[in-house]
Amino acid sequence: MTDQKAMQILKLFFFGAVSVQEIERKVGLPRVEVREVLKGARACDLINYSTQDTSETFVNVKKKGLERYLRTKGIIS
Repeated sequence: MTDQKAMQILKLFFFGAVSVQEIERKVGLPRVEVREVLKGARACDLINYSTQDTSETFVNVKKKGLERYLRTKGIIS
């Protein structure tokens, strides 16, 4: 996976993607890779979330430092 794809995953999460399945479909990567990026962001304390059901719908989403991170990387303005 490229850094560009990882940033695309985080951007989709930031702008309110409702599930891992939605991100997977829009980015064109396997679910396991989407999960790894989100897991890494969670480990860095940029985000926090829970999931429910088979599509892994996001609940209890907290984006903590994600906005600042994406701005620093030039992904959002």
